[in-house]
Order: sequence, then structure tokens, then C-alpha cells
Amino acid sequence: MGHFDFREFSIDDGGCGMKLGTDSVLLGAWFFREHTQARSVLDIGAGSGILSLMAAQLCPAAGITGVEIDSAAASAAGANFQASPWASRLEVVNADINTFGSTGAYQLIVSNPPYYSNGAVSTDDSRAGARHQNSLTFGNLLEAVGRLIAADGCFAMVTPPDAEADILFAAELSRLYLRRLCRVATTPARPCRRLLWEFSRSAPGRVLEQTLLLRDASGQPSREYSSLVDGFYLRIH
Repeated sequence: MGHFDFREFSIDDGGCGMKLGTDSVLLGAWFFREHTQARSVLDIGAGSGILSLMAAQLCPAAGITGVEIDSAAASAAGANFQASPWASRLEVVNADINTFGSTGAYQLIVSNPPYYSNGAVSTDDSRAGARHQNSLTFGNLLEAVGRLIAADGCFAMVTPPDAEADILFAAELSRLYLRRLCRVATTPARPCRRLLWEFSRSAPGRVLEQTLLLRDASGQPSREYSSLVDGFYLRIH
């Protein structure tokens, strides 16, 4: 069990298969800063609720729904939502996104999805579900997004770099167009370790591609990374 204090909220990830990490914080800061006027947000695979809480902080007019298939994680997210300053704008639904129904379309959809399609699977069912694509493949995820996103909506997710070709193909099938792609590397000497994606319903004139280094050549947090996450972490390290 871990308790983490951020600038404006706290997270307890007890009961969550995937513990809180930097990927979600990077994704939320990178995505929501560009869409602060959004009025509806869907967090797919909400886990402890970190992305939903970041949306609540950066999008002050938004109602936010977190969908989480694991009941223990959904309970943890609900408790974190209730303890936050934005409890009235946050809700968690314990459901499978593949069968999740909604009466409306969402302006923003975000997900830190399961990464792994092969390799050793944890004997802990909740951890296995959070890490491996047992019930939510990239194809399933993008299909659900295509069903739930508003005509003017945007969707963002974080993935490993080796999934790039598969994701672009699945996005095309769901009629989602790439708007932004950020390649994240730890240092200038290291290869890309994560991809941050943003898709929309309408084709952009040009795809914006960038590289984000978490640390500079001296090993200190880079200026770009520090600026991105400064509103969330109490101390950047």
C-alpha cells in the first residue's frame, strides 16, 4: 500500500494491481494542459484515479468519469475522489469498457492501458489485469474510444514504443487521426522508452511530433520535464 501527496490532492493505491508510476503523471500533464476548457472526461482503466484527479485539477469545468474493471481498484479510486477537492465532479464506474454504455459522448478520453501481450503473467489477478492485455487490447481500447468520443473530442494514451505500428493500424480502423506524438526518453543517451499519443475524430493538417527528455546530460531533471509536471509534484526528482 502506498500513499502519495501531490500539490492539490493525494493518492492511496492500496488494492490497485498497477501501482502509481510516472507514466500516468506524464500523460495527464502532457494531455490535459492542452484542453483545459473541456467539459467531459472519460478515464479508461482508472486504477487509483490519478488521471481523473489530474483532469479535475486542470479542467475546472469538466465532469469526470473513471471506468475500472477491477472492483478493488475502483473502490480505491472512489475513496481518492471523495478525499479530493473536486468530489462533486468525479465518479467511478466498476465496469468493463468493452461493454460500458454511456448516454453521451466525451470531449476527452484518456487511458494508461495494459502494455504487455506476452511474457510472464503475475499470479495476482489484479496486477495481471493491469499489466497484461487479457481483457483490453489496444484494438479493443481504440474501438471503445471510437464508440464513446465526441465529434470534436480527443483521446490520449501512453504505450511502449514497440506498439507503434499496431496502434496506428487500430486507430485507422476506428477512424481516429493522430494529432500529437511525444517520444519520451530518460536521457539523451537512452532510446525512447514511452510514447504519448493524442488522437482526434478529425484529421489535423499536420501531426506534431516531439521528443521529451526526462533528464539532461548531467542527470538532472530536464527543464521541459520540470515545467510539464511542476503543477503536480511537491518535489521533482
